Amino acid sequence: MQFELLTLSGTKYSGEITEVALKTVSGSIAILPHHEPFTAIVVAGPVAVRQNGADEELFATFGGIIEVFDNKVRLLADEAEHADDLVESEIEDALARAQATKDGVKDKGELHRAQQLIDRHAIRLEVARIRRRRRSH
Repeated sequence: MQFELLTLSGTKYSGEITEVALKTVSGSIAILPHHEPFTAIVVAGPVAVRQNGADEELFATFGGIIEVFDNKVRLLADEAEHADDLVESEIEDALARAQATKDGVKDKGELHRAQQLIDRHAIRLEVARIRRRRRSH
């Protein structure tokens, strides 16, 4: 089936795949060829793209919408980062800084922004660790 991962900054992935796995507001799902048409809201988390005979492609995404129709899957994501672009030690440092910032906030707006940053770095770290574990096997 054809898969596209599109963000505001452009196409992050486009090609033939055998499966895509991700999280929606209703839970985790895997989409295989000839899946029934549907549309769903995607929540922030890892997106795994699999091809026959190829390594899995892994992305950290931060929300969006998925459409499945005519053996095509289109994920319109707010943002997406390929796992190969994530450096675990840098993300750990950024997460620690975000958590320290949250501890010193003065109002609800700052608290909300700090928590969003923490959540973003936590997802990035999760994807970086998944990639490391899979490559070590």
